[in-house]
Amino acid sequence: MITSDAPPLVKEATGGTTAATRHLCAGVYVDERFRDLVIDEVCTATHRRVAPSYGFDIVPVMRHAWLAAALSSSLRATVAGAAILPVFAGAMTVTVLVTCGLALLWLLHVAILLRDTEAEPRLQPNSKRRGLASARRQLTLLTLVFTWKYSGRIKHSEKTRAFRQLGISALTVALAGLSVVVFFPVDVMPALCSAGAIVLSCLAVGATRQVMLNRVLRAEDLRPRQLSRRQQVADAQQHHACAVYRRPRHSEDEDDLARFTLFGDESPFVGAGELVYQWNPPICIQLLRPGDDKAPLHEREHPVPPFQAHELVEHLRKAVQELDTDNGEVRLPVQVRDRVYVAETDVAADRALLPPRIDETDMHAIINTPGSKQHHFLEITTPMEGGEFVATVLLRVNLQGRTLTISTAACVLAHTPRSFQHTEEFGQNGTTAVIWAALKELSALPREISRSWRILRYFYVLGKAALLPRDLTSTPIRNVLIGTRISTREKAAQAWSKVQLEKSDILGRMKTIERRLLRAASDYLNDKDVDISEFTDRALNIINSGIFNFGDNNTFSNNAVGDGAQVGNSGNQPASQGNQDNGGTR
Repeated sequence: MITSDAPPLVKEATGGTTAATRHLCAGVYVDERFRDLVIDEVCTATHRRVAPSYGFDIVPVMRHAWLAAALSSSLRATVAGAAILPVFAGAMTVTVLVTCGLALLWLLHVAILLRDTEAEPRLQPNSKRRGLASARRQLTLLTLVFTWKYSGRIKHSEKTRAFRQLGISALTVALAGLSVVVFFPVDVMPALCSAGAIVLSCLAVGATRQVMLNRVLRAEDLRPRQLSRRQQVADAQQHHACAVYRRPRHSEDEDDLARFTLFGDESPFVGAGELVYQWNPPICIQLLRPGDDKAPLHEREHPVPPFQAHELVEHLRKAVQELDTDNGEVRLPVQVRDRVYVAETDVAADRALLPPRIDETDMHAIINTPGSKQHHFLEITTPMEGGEFVATVLLRVNLQGRTLTISTAACVLAHTPRSFQHTEEFGQNGTTAVIWAALKELSALPREISRSWRILRYFYVLGKAALLPRDLTSTPIRNVLIGTRISTREKAAQAWSKVQLEKSDILGRMKTIERRLLRAASDYLNDKDVDISEFTDRALNIINSGIFNFGDNNTFSNNAVGDGAQVGNSGNQPASQGNQDNGGTR
């Protein structure tokens, strides 16, 4: 039995939107970098495959990314238009007045950034470093205006000089504006009208953004009724059984050879999250008949395997699916499907590796073909908290050389940032929140002035969306690789090392799935007249092991291996201490 192309998690998202989908839709309104990521890597990257979706639906995220971009660009267009359009109407003095007002606001914004920048920066957390990145970019820009030297560190004297220059510049701009008011008083009213248009635009954009966030929070289904052509392509690719992954670039670094991992630094399981678990090495079991260990190999082994690889996969599928049939709170929600991973370089050489659809017969052929460039995995996914946490166990079966090889890996998608979920908190939604959002947007006007140039970027992405074909991955193109570069869900996920109380629950679920897979495989091999003693010993080691399999912080200290081995001094222990332990003097 082969499951349909649509993953169960995405099917649930289309019928009843998951919490992860809501939070990602809200994220494009509150985080401009995340919005740009969705537009650049999903909405307009037609030459790359969309990553598989786990616990969310990418289609409504794409739609709200465009809506959020339209809101921001409308405000920035109003700011730019208020300063530029009067020139074409012959009202240069109006442009001068509006530009002076905007310049004063921008200088205020720079002064605030300069105030918040430390004289001697200390090592900051990631969030604080990102917060200072904007200040440093603004200060780097000011080096073109002012004469003080900026190299990432600001001395106290330089900071004082910068404030002095800011004050002189603000005074100069204010005097220029007052001179225009004195000599051309008739143009004051048009300039005030332009300023009023900017203020109204700020209030309208802030209120509309909050209204959209409220709708994201309350709507039963965020998926649009009619999909655009690009959304249809992205929808089909996120549902497809095949995932096209990138191979790391060729490296001659000898340090890479010492890494104790099967998959290297970059996980090939694109979209599934951070790789946190693996069987290393995989289980390899000779297909021997039960009997005396002293019997010759040719008498005990099965010259012809007593089963095919796809038959074992189907047995394991049914065994895991039973966990989802329990009643009440003891039910473990799992979704099981087939996933095929293909390298983008292999697809470039043979387009047949990425068919439009894989039926049951083709999937069985992939599973039963050892060494195929189409790597099949049985994918078991268990979501938590509406898709905010998703654990995925991937199991691979290989039958070759009268030996059964079983390997597995597990990936985790953790929760989205708090800013994506902020609308759900008390007082952050409803009518009052709309009013506060409008006022907050008005207070952020100085910051938006410095970002007005980004309207050019939106013209660029709109041009890409209008001119490029909706799908450039269906037919081969010279020098173009179609592997997925980025998963937006992975980029928004918390790092596995920083997951707290949910970590034990996630690990428990993965262990539950792992034990059931091992037990079901053991029973199946026993029914097929295969000696399971070696399999049982290996499975017991895996179940009881937590050091070599889990990928947190595998630190080995004070260990001795082998006959006569002794525990040595720690690598960071001073040499003098070791001498004192041996007597200190001779």
